[in-house]
Amino acid sequence: MQASFTLLFIMILAASCKPAAFKSVEDVADSEPTVSEDATGEISGSPAPVIDEPIEAVEVITAETKLQVPAPPPVVDDVKVACADAAKNGTLKSKAVPLFFPAKTATCEFEKNDNLSRKNEVIRARREETVELPLQGMTRLCNMKFDAPQQPMRFDDEIMITLNNLVVASSQDYSTKSRDRKNNQLVYPNGLSVDNDGLMSYKWLPPNGMQNLNYLNGDLNKYCLGLDPKQADFAQLCQIPKTSTNGTMSLKLPQDAFLKLAAKAGLVFDKQIQAVPKATLMFMTTGDNDDSDCQHLDFRMNVTIDYI
Repeated sequence: MQASFTLLFIMILAASCKPAAFKSVEDVADSEPTVSEDATGEISGSPAPVIDEPIEAVEVITAETKLQVPAPPPVVDDVKVACADAAKNGTLKSKAVPLFFPAKTATCEFEKNDNLSRKNEVIRARREETVELPLQGMTRLCNMKFDAPQQPMRFDDEIMITLNNLVVASSQDYSTKSRDRKNNQLVYPNGLSVDNDGLMSYKWLPPNGMQNLNYLNGDLNKYCLGLDPKQADFAQLCQIPKTSTNGTMSLKLPQDAFLKLAAKAGLVFDKQIQAVPKATLMFMTTGDNDDSDCQHLDFRMNVTIDYI
């Protein structure tokens, strides 16, 4: 099978999503990198990464988040071949970027910043936190791997992770392709848009935004970049606990899907570019009407970037 990349999140959730108090958690040391081929035949190794100082996320307040469509990038297949050659000849480099999302213990800002008033079982508010991933010194991105050290983690109601406004993973699928697991009917005719490559674009305001969509707790599939809920190993590759439950989070996503996302997000580039593009990672929590909505504990995550 062609080369791919591995994204791994590992979280352990506390028993309640409405705790009386939130406490910080300690980082867990990164595991040693290995070079191996997994059960699907995909190469998962990379050189030992250079580790940066932790980057702390900041909460952002926006009237609307818009997807900026970049100029046509280099052909994805060409980038994939170049990255595979670099891995073989030892010129592939790797950089680890620790990220920190401080605990948010205040409820959603209902009726502010395009958030609506409280209403049960309807997505009325969100909190967005972002970090900029450093790409200086890189001429081509080959892979991004995400992993979270074992840690207590609570969130309420749901969470979503995006890269340049394209969805990487979400605890529920809010797209136009989302189906109710009980009757297999399409749920959101005005949900988040999905292109021909299966990439989901994040947007808050309608049309095709999350604001005011029905909140179907537990009735929707999870979303993980490049994975189909119908495939036999989906539950193993896309592990995201539901809100208010304990469990682990781990994601194993195909490299082909990442390169398509990188191309649409303006992150497939070469050394002829005049300026390094921005890679903005967003961690979002949602809420309908509860005081505990839009909250989470301290969350630490590592992003490892393989590049030429």
